[in-house]
Amino acid sequence: MISFDFSKSGVGEKELAALAPACVPARKKILEDRQRGLVGWMEEPSLIQKMAGQFEGKFENCLVLGIGGSSQGLKCLATTLVPEKKRQKLFVIENPDPLVVNPLLETLDFSKTLLVVISKSGRTIETLTLFDCFRKRFQQDQIVAITEKGGNPLYQIAQKEKLAFLEIPKNVGGRFSVFSAVGLFPLALLGVDIDSLLDGAENSLKKSDPFDRNGTIHFLGDRDGDKNISVMMSYGACFNEFGPWYTQLWAESLGKDGKGQTPLAATGPKDQHSLAQLFLDGPKDKLITFVKLKEDPKNPLSRLMEKECRATTQALWESDCPSVTLTLEKPDATHFGELLMGYQLQTAFVGHLMGINPYDQPAVDRIKKII
Repeated sequence: MISFDFSKSGVGEKELAALAPACVPARKKILEDRQRGLVGWMEEPSLIQKMAGQFEGKFENCLVLGIGGSSQGLKCLATTLVPEKKRQKLFVIENPDPLVVNPLLETLDFSKTLLVVISKSGRTIETLTLFDCFRKRFQQDQIVAITEKGGNPLYQIAQKEKLAFLEIPKNVGGRFSVFSAVGLFPLALLGVDIDSLLDGAENSLKKSDPFDRNGTIHFLGDRDGDKNISVMMSYGACFNEFGPWYTQLWAESLGKDGKGQTPLAATGPKDQHSLAQLFLDGPKDKLITFVKLKEDPKNPLSRLMEKECRATTQALWESDCPSVTLTLEKPDATHFGELLMGYQLQTAFVGHLMGINPYDQPAVDRIKKII
């Protein structure tokens, strides 16, 4: 279960009630889009699990090539759900940086490694270039391609070379793809309980009200022009990659037509000693979201983390900086499935409130055309 504390959000029932008429069609639009097949929120996991089972125990390492939506959701969940010993065997290469790639080319035992190449469009230049660097070192039965079906280069290579293939549905955008083969296949390969992850996601699909309320609060802050920075401040190592996942989702989905809050990831208590100075005494243009685990009263370190977070929320409130707090009972697959799906729904909901398409990324595509 994820609990929400809106008591320091600065938005009262009166403001929420005033926006309620606009919220109804925004919620309805998400449901209609899903029913019409315009967005694919989750993928049936049986095929993914079957393929993961085919590779189980055959390789010591998993090398994933992907960038942005093709990697960040996986990293977010692997950080939390994959034991450290196994996580050391997962290599995610996003940028074609020779300072990162060359040492791996020299040290990785490719005979004991499965290569997973992921690109929604099948045309991502960074991923295809990395694939060219690595593919000659792997046998055909050591490569899995994950992309859309069609005429794109990656799919054509997979078909020509008879590589193992998993499809990214056309109605699943990259940053919304963590519950497709993009996230589920590598996680299943690493032993994550995929069924529990999807059960948690289903919890948010069935009851998105708290995330809708959170989205409404953020929409009001941005619309009124005084809270145009959304800070995600996490307490707990299990959230280390959640902040970056959120910043991509929020920025790429909502930063359009001169609109959108700027997302910023922060980590507590560390950033209480740096960024908090700005949050407390700088411009009052921020809305902070705190995400943390439920306190374990028997653990002194857990008690301290809880105390640190509460002190920060209180100091911010006294300094006229509003916040919302999310608390997860456990750092397990069910709770993180609920968290990530909840934020996908919240992002789509806010996009509809803003009157924009939350699923495209026209400015990002302009960069790709120039490259």
